Amino acid sequence: MNAVAAIMKKEVRDAVSSRWLVLYGAAFALLALGLSYLGQRNLGSVGFENFSRTTASILNLCLMLAPLIALSLGAGSVAGERDRGNLTYLLSQPLNRWELLVGKYAGLVTAISVATIAGFGLAGLAIASFAHSLDVTTYVLLLVLVIALVAVMTGLGVVASVVSANRVQALGIAMLVWFFAVLFFDLVLIGMVSSTSLGGAGLLAAVMLNPVEIVRILAIIHLEPDLQVLGPFGSYVLETLGTTGATAILSAALAAWVAVPLAAGIWLFHSRDD
Repeated sequence: MNAVAAIMKKEVRDAVSSRWLVLYGAAFALLALGLSYLGQRNLGSVGFENFSRTTASILNLCLMLAPLIALSLGAGSVAGERDRGNLTYLLSQPLNRWELLVGKYAGLVTAISVATIAGFGLAGLAIASFAHSLDVTTYVLLLVLVIALVAVMTGLGVVASVVSANRVQALGIAMLVWFFAVLFFDLVLIGMVSSTSLGGAGLLAAVMLNPVEIVRILAIIHLEPDLQVLGPFGSYVLETLGTTGATAILSAALAAWVAVPLAAGIWLFHSRDD
């Protein structure tokens, strides 16, 4: 595990020095502050809103930004080393391939999580100082879910990085994954429901195929379980399983999304002849 820790520390240092990670953390802070101050859900009253309203306002932006940065950085993890000619040198060191990959993955997740916590934390302190009512639980819940989504998408980015010949190809695959998961998935799912006799079990299984949708439903269930906000798929999950059942199944699916891509990346990395 010393090798994993060493690679992890190096990856954290490299990621922290990246301007993109700094911009990501700053964007989260500014978005949380801006949406809270302007009162997106109550534009007639300018001033800081409480944490619940801020969480609701920023949720969709989180679901777009967090996967984008995680996939991008994950895609450059192995492919970037390959482009720079460093991968052969790293593999010649006394460490296993899985240690190199796990160290890179853990370092990236840690760095992105720190940037996320810093952005949310700075905004949270400001909101706590000026908001009239405080509901920190929902704000922290969104932060935890965003970090979980970061872990998932970083793993998918790492898989793209392992199978790609260069960084550009890896980034292309990562952007396709982002486009499908964030923008295109709901349209595909609606089309499947409309054109096929997709039963309840099939609908639930389809929802499990997208970690972004899992996080969205989990957040809304605990933030504001409104059937209109949840949409048809989230509403079905909530009505069928209830809050406790839906939380348990969705959380288990999210955990699987964290573990499976990382395991697949390790297996694929071992099968390559770099």
